[in-house]
Amino acid sequence: MLPQLIILVTAAHAGAVGFGEVYTCQVQSVLVGTLTESTIRLTVLANDKKKIRFLATHQPPQEIELGFRIARGYEQYSLVPITGFVDAGRNSWELVYLREGSR
Repeated sequence: MLPQLIILVTAAHAGAVGFGEVYTCQVQSVLVGTLTESTIRLTVLANDKKKIRFLATHQPPQEIELGFRIARGYEQYSLVPITGFVDAGRNSWELVYLREGSR
């Protein structure tokens, strides 16, 4: 499935939760789709070691392109156990890919 949301961010490690790592991502631009937030909290599941290593080596001010697809709506919590994030409308977005920004 193709990404429905593609954003360019800078990502800084913010801590950990029981199921993975949390990153504060400052949205630099929205390339595909719609997102009203200027900051998202990206969770990366503990078993997604490759993504965690990528984020560790691409600290701000390095820009990262993130591609997402919608996972679910009506999430109860702002952090859910997926590699992705929950937006202000309580929709969860699953990370499809991440790569170096090309801006």
